[in-house]
Amino acid sequence: MKKGIGIIGCGNMGSILVDAVISEGLYPPSLVYISDTRTEKTDKLKRALRVIPSDNRTIAENSEVVIIAVKPDKVKDIVTEIKGFLTPFTLLISIAAGLSTSKIEKFIGKKPVPVIRVMPNINVKVKAGIIAYCTGRYARKYDRIVEKTFSPLGVVFKLPENKFDIITAISGSGPGFLFYIAECIKKICREKGLTEKQSAIITKYLFYGSSKMLFETGEEPKILKDMVTSPGGTTLAGLEAFEKGNFPSLLKKVIERAEKRSKELREKI
Repeated sequence: MKKGIGIIGCGNMGSILVDAVISEGLYPPSLVYISDTRTEKTDKLKRALRVIPSDNRTIAENSEVVIIAVKPDKVKDIVTEIKGFLTPFTLLISIAAGLSTSKIEKFIGKKPVPVIRVMPNINVKVKAGIIAYCTGRYARKYDRIVEKTFSPLGVVFKLPENKFDIITAISGSGPGFLFYIAECIKKICREKGLTEKQSAIITKYLFYGSSKMLFETGEEPKILKDMVTSPGGTTLAGLEAFEKGNFPSLLKKVIERAEKRSKELREKI
């Protein structure tokens, strides 16, 4: 019997993964098994994509790749439930924040199951995500599968596991920080008399256009910054206010605080 792929947990990230697997033709719907404690989630995916709602044990038994996409505090129970059905040829991928590959291997026991930890960010929703991964003791030869599965959702790269706290702070939390800045800019637009519609459009295109410049010109951020900074001009005046307010130091503190919180959460699990 040909084995498929199983996704346990069909919340935001799990649902995005199911859709990517089908839309990219990685597996046919008949070989995509899904489970979630909320049947409305699996029913919706079944109707939309013709995938197979199942239970966790059946997923483990019938899948060559099992992706666990649940909250960190649920992972141990799920792994305990399915470990008897995992084999040394079943790739187990966890996208639960803070859970190390060694901890998941400990949940499994002595069986040499390949485990990979993946950290995607929210931008996978628009297929422009940052997806970092690291491999466990028995998963050294599975890089290609991870890259093939996740590359439709953005850029995929391998990192040492000891870098996951900082990547969580930058790529995981980073979109939230940028959305906060966008929120502040939109609010200032409104305070200065622009309409709601004008403020929204200006804010969106400010971020969209600037991001596009970074991608399409291939220039470093500093070069692009200098392109819009004239001596004695408005941009320079604003940048001087940034420097006076010690913005680089503040931004570093923001990222380091998020990194510290990632470590705190990891140690609690």
